[in-house]
Amino acid sequence: MKFKLSALTILSFCFAAVAGVPVAQAASLTTIVSGISNARAVSFGPDGSLYVGEPGIGGDGNCQPSPSTLFQPICAGNSGSIVKVSPDGQQERILTNFDSLAEQPSGNQGAGPQALEFDSQGNAYLLTGFAGYPGNRDAETLALGSQYSIPEVQLVTFPPSTPDSVLNTPDLAKLFAVDLETGELTEIFDFAEYEITNNPDGGDVVTNPYDLAISGDTAYVVDGGGNAAYSIKLDGSSFTATAIPDNIVDPALIPPDLGLPPGLIEEVEGGVALQSVPTGGAIGPDGAFYVGEYVGFPYPENEARIFRIGEDGEPVVYAEGFTHISDLTFDAEGNLLVLQFGDTSQLTGDLTALPGSLIQVAPDGTRTTLVAAGEGLESADGVTIGPDNQIYVTTRGVGPEAGSVVRVNTGSEPVPEPASVLGILALGATGIGSKFKGKLKQQLQKFKA
Repeated sequence: MKFKLSALTILSFCFAAVAGVPVAQAASLTTIVSGISNARAVSFGPDGSLYVGEPGIGGDGNCQPSPSTLFQPICAGNSGSIVKVSPDGQQERILTNFDSLAEQPSGNQGAGPQALEFDSQGNAYLLTGFAGYPGNRDAETLALGSQYSIPEVQLVTFPPSTPDSVLNTPDLAKLFAVDLETGELTEIFDFAEYEITNNPDGGDVVTNPYDLAISGDTAYVVDGGGNAAYSIKLDGSSFTATAIPDNIVDPALIPPDLGLPPGLIEEVEGGVALQSVPTGGAIGPDGAFYVGEYVGFPYPENEARIFRIGEDGEPVVYAEGFTHISDLTFDAEGNLLVLQFGDTSQLTGDLTALPGSLIQVAPDGTRTTLVAAGEGLESADGVTIGPDNQIYVTTRGVGPEAGSVVRVNTGSEPVPEPASVLGILALGATGIGSKFKGKLKQQLQKFKA
């Protein structure tokens, strides 16, 4: 078994490596809203309001070890919400007191309300995350999970809960239709149940729905825990699940002194197999689903790929050579915007402040860095195009009240509308949390004991 955190196909179109990518004139960033806990996806509603997924900071409820945190416990609470900024600049939280999981006491690495998106009719849909063994979610999934096998190493590192210690977070790992006036949720799909009963990638049994895109009558979801991409009819009538293949990398990229127990990294013909950990998805101008990956432990640099999933349902490598992709979107000109959570491996720095970047991939494959590492997109975790045709990015995506949404002002800066979301200048937030390298050493000591 390999870490499921967070081979393939010969490329029909080859892209240049990220090294040497031309950099556009330095972009300025305008902060739109700040103070968001573990900020995730950003989107705009039909009335021009901005919405940000706020997974929250968990709470003092039951806990489970999570592969997303190198088995540091994440604990349940009701601190999740969606942050809304209306066109006149009014800020509020909606869908408050939502199920949430996060590390304690830091409140880092939350899982909860991940993304809010809209269909062409203005109907809203909510995706919620999880980050762990789905049988631990509630009594019903624990009973279901008892009927299915779990890999042996998983039983040691992040096993099922006991009946009295399930998380009691029944609204996590699901896709909902949501009435924003009343807060009423209508369940469309349960990723926890599907992972337990089908386990699309055949690896360890984990789910963490991470990103949502909607086109026509279909929702497109990437599950970073399940290593799968889903297309789901919004009426719940049908769906497909596509496993994203492992990333085969050179064994030389694996640090030699990790001291990991057997089975956590798999040697295969041609190298070492790392789990994909898909984290971002977008519908292209051609109607295909494009999926970007973060790449699993130990998070090598320049190894992340982007897959294209067309009508035949097969994931084909479209581009490669990225690091820690967290989200994708397309602009009006058909350029693919690739958001990197960090340009360096998360093992090398503070997870709350990795130097992220934004890269444009033109239809002809030309790459241009729009915002370079060190220019303000630390631990960047969501990207979208606004109604003003500008780029909006969530930054500082790890930590309580650390996250913000910034507008990327490329080229000539648009004139802000007075008292509008485009004119808000909020205070930036400081990242909060412990150094990841120290946590790594601490957690690996458990295996050596």
